[in-house]
Amino acid sequence: MSVKSYQKIIPVTAIQFEGNNTSHTDEVFSFVGVPISINLTGNVVELRVIVDPLKPLVVLVGDYIVKDASGTLKHMKQAEFEAEYTLVE
Repeated sequence: MSVKSYQKIIPVTAIQFEGNNTSHTDEVFSFVGVPISINLTGNVVELRVIVDPLKPLVVLVGDYIVKDASGTLKHMKQAEFEAEYTLVE
């Protein structure tokens, strides 16, 4: 038997963090379903998704928040997300 390549397809939903815009942060909050906060310290905008008070997801502008089929949230850098997932229409 020869070696063959396989691909695993895992459907997820995701939202890309676009920055500190009220309508966008409302959309993010609705998507994640847990508390969020915005850190505007310095010249970097950070979104904190409080899935665990001791280990929040820290998402920078352009990065993605990904929700798998079981509802688990994770943070992915834009390049990592775009390399792993394609848009389903």
